Amino acid sequence: MNPDARLTERLKYAAMKARHKNILQPWYKRWWGIIILIILSLILILFIYSSLYVISKTQEIISGKNQAMTEAERQAYLGSVYGDGTNYYLGSRTPQATIVEFGDFACPYSRESAPIIKKLAEEYQGKLKVVWRDYLRNSDSIDLAMAARCAGEQGKFWEMHDLLFANQDNLTTNDSSRPGKLTALAGSLQLDTAKFDSCLSSQKYLEEIKKDYNDGNALQIIGTPSWFVNNYPMSGALSEQKFRELIMGIIK
Repeated sequence: MNPDARLTERLKYAAMKARHKNILQPWYKRWWGIIILIILSLILILFIYSSLYVISKTQEIISGKNQAMTEAERQAYLGSVYGDGTNYYLGSRTPQATIVEFGDFACPYSRESAPIIKKLAEEYQGKLKVVWRDYLRNSDSIDLAMAARCAGEQGKFWEMHDLLFANQDNLTTNDSSRPGKLTALAGSLQLDTAKFDSCLSSQKYLEEIKKDYNDGNALQIIGTPSWFVNNYPMSGALSEQKFRELIMGIIK
């Protein structure tokens, strides 16, 4: 087709389009199409607004429930961290910083941390409190935890705490000689050994040890030592510097 013919066809199409403008015009450009679009837009806006309103109110309700649940959970959490207040502790009754340790006298990492904790408790007297709680990795540790509590009955918990860690390698095998070894440690502390042996053999503080263990499980502790520094959880044998950083970030 020559160029003149193509031009003629285009002119014919333009003329036809002009004559049938209303027919060829898209529906959304016609007056009734515009009205439909306006109506649909208003419906969409109303739907979005309604949805946002419902979502907002739902979130307010959920938020209110969560706040109530969070407070209840918080109280349960704190109860698991601190127990019933009968655990042995070093330092102030009214501290600015509190370190709760879930430890095991048979755990080498708990042994590694013990001198650091005692040093800090002495250094930050009046500002720091260190609480010991038992979290036993196995039944072999029961006698050791019991020995500390039986010594505590005679006012020597922390002294026995130190001796158990110092003699850990000689005490971790649960054999027939271990009760005698524990009695010997009690004697070195000038305890009433008959009273100590009776306490140990009767497992007098077994329920208290179980309470610590159950609280540790509630806190999802997976190993020892585990720490709660002003309720903030940490785990492992932390360095002295790390403890200092945590404490100095809290105390005034």
